Amino acid sequence: MKRSKLVLASVLAAVAVGAGFFAVSVTAAPPTMIETTYFSDATHSTQVGYRIRLCTGRTVTSGKVTSFTEVSSESCYR
Repeated sequence: MKRSKLVLASVLAAVAVGAGFFAVSVTAAPPTMIETTYFSDATHSTQVGYRIRLCTGRTVTSGKVTSFTEVSSESCYR
């Protein structure tokens, strides 16, 4: 009985280690660059911030984020 538990534990450990070698985290780059412009109010007359999601997947944000937005996008594949 003890031997079968030891064998089972060894097999489970080997499977866990093996799974670690094949577990690859892949994050695909977005297909579009997205620029969001933030405004102070619904008139969209005063820009207070922006956010750009680059083709690399990196996001750059500056200024204030509000609910008053304009969004534009451009393909990453030109």
